[in-house]
This record gives sequence, C-alpha cells and structure tokens, in this order.
Amino acid sequence: MSAPTVGELPTAPQLLCAFQGRRFQDRELLRSAHALAELHLRRAQIRDLLLISEIDCRRSELIEDINDWITQEFPQHRNGAALHTESLGAVVDRMAGSWVDANQAIDADGARSANTHKQWYHLAELVDGYTDLVIDVAGGRRRLPQH
Repeated sequence: MSAPTVGELPTAPQLLCAFQGRRFQDRELLRSAHALAELHLRRAQIRDLLLISEIDCRRSELIEDINDWITQEFPQHRNGAALHTESLGAVVDRMAGSWVDANQAIDADGARSANTHKQWYHLAELVDGYTDLVIDVAGGRRRLPQH
C-alpha cells in the first residue's frame, strides 16, 4: 500500500520522511527530496568554497528535476488559478535546508534551546506552507511558475 498523497503530490510528512532517509525510494520526487537534504547536510559540514559551489550546482539540478517532474506529471491550467511565487523544487529545497538546520540545532544546542525552537518553528511554517500549496495546486486554485 502506498502512502497518501494530495493528487500525485507527496504530503509534507512524506517529504520529512524522505529527508530523514525513510520511505522515499519508490517516488521520483521523494528521491530528489532525500538527495537535497543530504546535500544541505554536506554543505553545512564543509568550508571549501569550490565544494560548496559544486553542491549548490547539484542542488540546482535536483530542483530542476522536481520542476520537470511536476510539469510532466501534474499539468496545470491557467483558468483563474493564482500564480505561486516559487517553483515546487525551490519550496522542497528550502524545506530540506530547514530540516537540516533544525536537526543540527538540536545536536548543537539541545532540544530546549531558543535556537532549536526557532529552527523547528521555521520548519513547521514551511511544512504548513507546503501543505497549503499542494492542496491549492491539486484543487486548481494555485499554479506553479514555469521554470
């Protein structure tokens, strides 16, 4: 049995599981989400500007992969749907980065620190925004920018 989706779009909990490395292998978008989280983690651990640039280049490729997937798998109609400000790939990339930041805050500062609370609150806001976005896209009320 596959996990629930909104249309063909993964839910925010599915993305969080993919970031963590669980249950992502069977869905292209979730594989890309997992790879983005791994790249954000590597990026946070290195200081070499050339390696950071290479990581950012690979992130851009994964963002485009997600954008290509959404264009192919989820055709959008323009009839009255509001345009979202960023692509789905960019949204997933920001969530992956926030997920890494939140987990690193726990490791560095402990679960009860103000920084940890701030990082997890930011991730929760992104999760809520993603959830609203995929519901609106699936319902035809919002469309994603062409990349």
